[in-house]
Amino acid sequence: MIQRIQSVFLFVSLCFMIPMFFVPAANLVYETGEIFSLNLTGFFINEAGVTEHKPQHSLLFFGILICALNLVIIFLYKNRILQMRLCIYNILFLAGLMGVIMFFLYTLHFNPSVIFRFPMIFPVVSLILHYLAFRCIRRDYLMVQISSRLR
Repeated sequence: MIQRIQSVFLFVSLCFMIPMFFVPAANLVYETGEIFSLNLTGFFINEAGVTEHKPQHSLLFFGILICALNLVIIFLYKNRILQMRLCIYNILFLAGLMGVIMFFLYTLHFNPSVIFRFPMIFPVVSLILHYLAFRCIRRDYLMVQISSRLR
C-alpha cells in the first residue's frame, strides 16, 4: 500500500525536508562583514575563510522529529486514524519549525540584513504536502466506513 497518493505526498515531503539539514536556508549579513548561514543544524559563521559552527538544538530537534514522524506516517497505512492524527501533529511541528526559524532570524541577532535562500520554502511546501496527504487519508477512511455500512 505504499503506492497510495498520500504516501507519495509524504515521501516528497520527506525529500524536501532532508536537504534543510545541509543547505543554508538563510544568510544573516552584518555591517561588520560577518556572514551567518542558517540550516537545521545551526549557524555557520564564515570569518576570513574559517568556518565555525554554532549548533541550535531546537532546530535540530524539530528537523529530526519531523523527518522521523514523516517516515512513521508513511508506514502506518493500515491504521488510518493514527495516520491522520500523526499527520496533523506533523503539520503543527512544521508550523513550529517555521516559527522557530523566524525567531532565530529576527530576535536573536542585532540588526542583520536577512537574505532568504531557496530552501526556506521547503517547510512551507512540506506543510502543504502534509495537508494534501491528510485529505487523501481522510477520504480513504470515509470510503472504507461507507463501504462497511453497505455490507
